[in-house]
Amino acid sequence: MNIALILSGIGVCLYSITLVICITMLILICIRIRPLKSNVSILLTCNTYFNSLLVSSIMLLMYSYTLRGNLDSRLSFGGQWCEIRTYLTHVCFCSLYYSFVLQAIFRLFRIIFYKYKILQSFGVFLIAIMFQWVLSFLCILPNLLLNDFQYLPTEYNCWIAFENIRGLILVLITIFNNPLSIIFTIYTQIIRYTRRSTQIQQRRKNSNKRDLIILKRIVILVFIVVGIGLPTAGIVLTYMITKYVVPFAYHIQGLSISLGVLVESISLIFITPQIQDIFRWNQARVYPIETRVATVAQQNKQDKK
Repeated sequence: MNIALILSGIGVCLYSITLVICITMLILICIRIRPLKSNVSILLTCNTYFNSLLVSSIMLLMYSYTLRGNLDSRLSFGGQWCEIRTYLTHVCFCSLYYSFVLQAIFRLFRIIFYKYKILQSFGVFLIAIMFQWVLSFLCILPNLLLNDFQYLPTEYNCWIAFENIRGLILVLITIFNNPLSIIFTIYTQIIRYTRRSTQIQQRRKNSNKRDLIILKRIVILVFIVVGIGLPTAGIVLTYMITKYVVPFAYHIQGLSISLGVLVESISLIFITPQIQDIFRWNQARVYPIETRVATVAQQNKQDKK
């Protein structure tokens, strides 16, 4: 049994599911949520879903190459396009994590700097999203210029080899460590602010509720961010200690990323109240009709009596 072929098939399935979820949610948001053009929170959520869609699409393409290579070992997919494709993959990953940073910054502005309305405006965060992409391209550019993306014949794709410790550490710091540190710092400041604020009793209750929401989002975001990169970091650490790359290391890396992106795309539904309202809106259209029918039937019975 070809284990690599099975793992490639699993990767294709997981990324396909994530791709469908992202497309579905973007369509539902565009159709159901109004006004869309002035809703900063939804803009940032759509930005995250769009990044997840790009990650899923390009990883699905890479796994299709791996799947074809496992079916026919004579094939080779190396070359300049292979390096560029992997570069774009890392850019999309970097942009995905910084999309969460933007969500954290928005809540920082809304809670601590609430008096400065311009900082919470749609235009400011539209520019911020553009800057997010420019920053992502620049952050991964050193890896491309240093030829860190190498074609691996056994994987039928270009990756940063686990033997390339410098390249991997650079990517781990850029994609995982920096956004995670920024998010943690921002949310820590928000919690400190809400606890120190001396306001009337009713507002204190609202602050406590906001604390719980923030803590829940922190836990979800941290688990997503750490969970995606943890297997890769473990493989790198194992190689640094033992000089041994575990079997199917690149498949473990790819599948851990696929699970992380899938969980992230589903988690966004539960941590974004406006998206939850989309599904509540569907229920609201059903239950009043049923209630009205039951009321009419009850009135008819009373009339007959």
